[in-house]
Amino acid sequence: MKLLILGNHTCGNRGDSAILRGLLDAINTLSPEAEVDVMSRYPVSSSWLLNRPVMGDPLYLQMKAHNNAPGMVGRVKKVLRRRYQHQVLLSRVTDSGKLRNISIAQGFTDFVRLLSGYDAIIQVGGSFFVDLYGVTQFEHALCTFMAKKPIYMVGHSVGPFQAPAFNQMANYVFGHCDALFLRESVSLDLMKRSDIDTSKVEKGVDTAWLVDHHDDTFDASYAVQHWLNVAQQQKTVAITLRELAPFDKRLGTTQEAYEKAFAGVVNRIIASGWQVMALSTCTGIDSYNKDDRMVALNLRKHIQDPSRYHVVMDELNDLEMGKLLGACDLTVGTRLHSAIISMNFGTPAIAINYEHKSAGIMQQLGMPEMAVDIRHLLNGDLEAMAADTLGQLSTLVPRLNEAVARERAAGLSMVESVLTRIGEGK
Repeated sequence: MKLLILGNHTCGNRGDSAILRGLLDAINTLSPEAEVDVMSRYPVSSSWLLNRPVMGDPLYLQMKAHNNAPGMVGRVKKVLRRRYQHQVLLSRVTDSGKLRNISIAQGFTDFVRLLSGYDAIIQVGGSFFVDLYGVTQFEHALCTFMAKKPIYMVGHSVGPFQAPAFNQMANYVFGHCDALFLRESVSLDLMKRSDIDTSKVEKGVDTAWLVDHHDDTFDASYAVQHWLNVAQQQKTVAITLRELAPFDKRLGTTQEAYEKAFAGVVNRIIASGWQVMALSTCTGIDSYNKDDRMVALNLRKHIQDPSRYHVVMDELNDLEMGKLLGACDLTVGTRLHSAIISMNFGTPAIAINYEHKSAGIMQQLGMPEMAVDIRHLLNGDLEAMAADTLGQLSTLVPRLNEAVARERAAGLSMVESVLTRIGEGK
């Protein structure tokens, strides 16, 4: 069985890395003989963070070349690509419409030829199909249709659906893939509300729950051991932050308001007797466009006792982050996958909702109270909630461990179902 995993654009986002690692760990457990290739926009850093070979994404390279084309002609091509390319690809797939005879870039033809060498394609999950990210997110799936290969979309959140062009593509792709495994039910509600085809939807889980702890093989680096020592010397709460854009306008807030409110939570935690460790699931490694460490450093100016506020600046992979979060007492995470990684390694987490995915994930886990709408951060309510949660850890941890075990079992069943179908289709 030869598989290609794509859609996970970079491991500079350690949440994406955990999603990918969990799927790889599950496939290795269930079907160790399978030959699996992985594709990323940033293969060098992704390979280093995952400690395995990773292929470059030719569609991303083509997009970069088009976007960087010089002069007026280059700018015109960029505009035309953004406006019409997805329609041309869809016309090619359906062999209909006025655009079906327009030639497509050589990169798409080459990519379709590459896909033909695999038994199936797995488009790994996350919040990948979001209207704010645009219609180019569907290009890999459309090429898979052209290659006439099965495509399984595993562990996704999808939507919102507030753009007609995006909705059109979502309706076709989600209705023609072999299966769309949603990791939470809120996405399904959004699909139904926007009349997006749900015929291929199946209940799934986030594959980051499937990351193995690798206790027998894990060797802590100097940096990881240092931070483990720091976490074990005092009671520690971990936090993760982010730049809210492009969600800030939809949320009706500002980055400054978010940071000041989060500083209030940190100050309350420190006053309650804990130190705080700021970890970052997104860093600027290999040109990744987000670096949460900068937000964490900026927060320091609002912290009343900065000696008990530690910003981890080291480049850690998701497994190393899991080990560190597992050594903490609680995680308060803006980044959803910091919460998932934390819980997978045994530490309770409060997830701050800036998208529907966090509420959906916690609801599916059976712990909806651990998802907090961002307005409760902004109005100060989260300060008291974090303090209350720290007082309930003895009862919370056993409940968490049972819930995570259920998610892991469901996730393994999901991956086994995909592998079985692929095997039967050969």
